[in-house]
Amino acid sequence: MRKNLFSFLLVLFLLTGVSAQKSKPSKEEKRLRSHVAYLASEKLEGRKTGETGATYASGYIANKFAAYKLKPAASLNTFMQTFPFVTGVELSLKNQLSINNSKLNIKTDWMPVGFSANSDLPNVPVVFAGFGIAAAEQKYDSYDGIDIKNKIALVFEGTPDEGGPRSPFARFADARAKAKIAADKGAAGLILISAEEEFSKHKYAKLDYDQSLGEASIPVMIISRQAGAKLLGEKDLNSLNELEKWIAMRKDAPESIDIKLANRPKLNAQVTVDLPKNTAQGYNVIGVLEGRDAVLKNEAIIIGAHYDHLGRGGKSSLDPNSKDVHHGADDNASGVAAMLELARQFRKDKNNKRTIIFIAFGGEEEGLLGSKAYVNNPVFPLDKTVAMINMDMVGRLNENKLTIGGIGTAAEWNDLINTKNAKFPVKMTFAKTSSVGSSNGESDVSNFALQLNQDGFGPSDHSSFYGKQIPVLFFFTGTHSDYHKPSDTSDKINYRGLEKVTEFVGDIVRSIDQNPTRPTYTQAQSSGTMGGRSGGFNVSLGTVPGYADSANDGLSLDGVRDGSPAAKAGVKAGDKIIKLAGRDIKNISDYVFVLGEMKAGEEYEIVVVRGAETLTLKITPEARK
Repeated sequence: MRKNLFSFLLVLFLLTGVSAQKSKPSKEEKRLRSHVAYLASEKLEGRKTGETGATYASGYIANKFAAYKLKPAASLNTFMQTFPFVTGVELSLKNQLSINNSKLNIKTDWMPVGFSANSDLPNVPVVFAGFGIAAAEQKYDSYDGIDIKNKIALVFEGTPDEGGPRSPFARFADARAKAKIAADKGAAGLILISAEEEFSKHKYAKLDYDQSLGEASIPVMIISRQAGAKLLGEKDLNSLNELEKWIAMRKDAPESIDIKLANRPKLNAQVTVDLPKNTAQGYNVIGVLEGRDAVLKNEAIIIGAHYDHLGRGGKSSLDPNSKDVHHGADDNASGVAAMLELARQFRKDKNNKRTIIFIAFGGEEEGLLGSKAYVNNPVFPLDKTVAMINMDMVGRLNENKLTIGGIGTAAEWNDLINTKNAKFPVKMTFAKTSSVGSSNGESDVSNFALQLNQDGFGPSDHSSFYGKQIPVLFFFTGTHSDYHKPSDTSDKINYRGLEKVTEFVGDIVRSIDQNPTRPTYTQAQSSGTMGGRSGGFNVSLGTVPGYADSANDGLSLDGVRDGSPAAKAGVKAGDKIIKLAGRDIKNISDYVFVLGEMKAGEEYEIVVVRGAETLTLKITPEARK
């Protein structure tokens, strides 16, 4: 009995020892863990572009490049490539709003909205216009019978119904939409009556600013409900609420409401909106490993990943009420860690024929700002850049599922990827992960369950390069419930899986590098978006907006999808849309609003600026698939 027990314990000990050996992390995994742990730490406060945490992150990456003996680009003489970034707007002392010569108190009675145009309006009539909505399909027009030209529209915030994503008025709930409608009607400005009774807590009272969406073409202000009641001649908030309710119903209003509407006080406003922009430097971190072939070193492969994230939340957070650090371990400390490990490996191997350029991009979450800055100011000729490899969210490998985008951007990609995967893994044995972040379990030598996506455009930095006709590959292990939340932390990363993806990407890059023939660029078919960021429209034009363009004089296009309505109409990458469906287009916000009104199968005019030419083309949207 005792002998059998000893034998059993000995076998158990040996098995446990073998299991422990299998689960022991490799040196590569330890490095990946170290990179992610630092980049996703509390110290870096979410790495928001323009903030201290992002500066720490860029410095960390530059120091690693130096340690791996990469070189700065010759044109920079430093690892840092700067690009301008607007962090927000500030409230100057010039801002004022007076109604009938009575000055409203800023911050307590009113505030300019962060996307407002700067303007001086010396003495302008103010006209009440209900909810400020014009919705043709719902046969609803707040401006019907109202002369608003060169006047300021005073409107309720929100919609006539309960709102929500299924509401027919949902797209009009945003203040940008109301500003666009008012401007199209000829208004000189817009005043919103706050839906919040506690004015200081209103989001528009905080001067939030989004560079990628641009500015309104008219001054936009918001006033407290108390100020709104006073301007409309209501005795208190209850009376204002009653007025708002009956205007929303638009039927069976009591006679007293009709009388009130007909005898609204005459108002004149004096307005100054002055919101100077705060700017900061964003950084791309670029390290160069020169090729060793006398001829092929004159061509380059770019390996990239964005290092920025959301800071403490904001507009892109899926936990919008949280002010906690959004750690961004998977998005995208994982991709940066893989990029750094590949930089170390390629430098150690000293076998690359082509020049390999490693880039950690800033400003991706703000609209691909860093990658757009790079392709407009490259450190290596774009026509000699044979491929761009992008890793974004590669830290949550689950069931070996790996998505690769850009398969259709080079004729060789499909065969290369499938051939490599069939023989993978060739160097390493990985432990199966029973849960995210775990490294225990049975040995797993299986290849990837690939999900291939043809499109070269997408919600990450490779899109900027494909817009310049460079073949791209985009590696992505899938979205998850922690995406864009504070809970995207380093302990949830599947590090064995991250190591496996890193090794796979390295094998692919080596094949591209060693092949004397460069990949053959092809136009890829659109196959939808990846990464959890997609539009919600019924129609598509096939354009790829340039989110980094903040000039507010039209919408520049980074690309046009092959075979799309825009391509058929003759629209090209680099065009600037200035008018669509008879409406002026100043920025992406205007474009999105007008796109929401368009119908599949109907022909519209689109006016674009191309160089010194202004072209009027015909475009027919197609139903979004």
